[in-house]
Amino acid sequence: MRTLLLTTVLALSLAGCAGSEPEADDEPTSAATTAVDEGTAPGTDLAYGDSATLVWKPTSELTGELELSVDAVAEQRRSVFDGWTTDEAMETARPYFVTVRVTNAGESDLGGQVVPLYLRDDRGTLGAPWTLGGDFTACQSGPLPAPFASGESAELCLVYLAPDGAKVEDLVFEPTEGYDPISWTGDVATPAKQKPRTGRKRG
Repeated sequence: MRTLLLTTVLALSLAGCAGSEPEADDEPTSAATTAVDEGTAPGTDLAYGDSATLVWKPTSELTGELELSVDAVAEQRRSVFDGWTTDEAMETARPYFVTVRVTNAGESDLGGQVVPLYLRDDRGTLGAPWTLGGDFTACQSGPLPAPFASGESAELCLVYLAPDGAKVEDLVFEPTEGYDPISWTGDVATPAKQKPRTGRKRG
């Protein structure tokens, strides 16, 4: 059975800054998250760098249309969060920074909306992007910038965590359960091997 792992379930703890959680009034209804039959066909498999047209309803009164490409996926060392988190889940989670480019291809202002783009790991778990506050400049993950009007574009860096040592399988757009996801796959950058520290030679 596929598991959906949400950021609020993992409960990220930041040292001096907590990850944001959606307010109760912001929770979309089941009807609000229904994708519409436009844009790139469900089930389409894409490579990193390929663009897709994503159409979905973030709320019951708002239809969003984005041109989105997943351009790069890079595994990070857990030490990237040193000084930011003491959460026990981080001890076994594998961090990824994902670079995406988005353009608002519709008429609605999508500022502050969260694109339903998940990291699917090799165990079939879906993980939503983390929202980190403060000055985490390494990858300022979060929702779309506000405002984000028709025609505007942005390059975003999103933070994902694959739990319990799992690895990324692909990135998927899946606005509702049961929707045949649009997926992106490709080569994943890995951290460069650190050279061992050597002592200074003595004469």
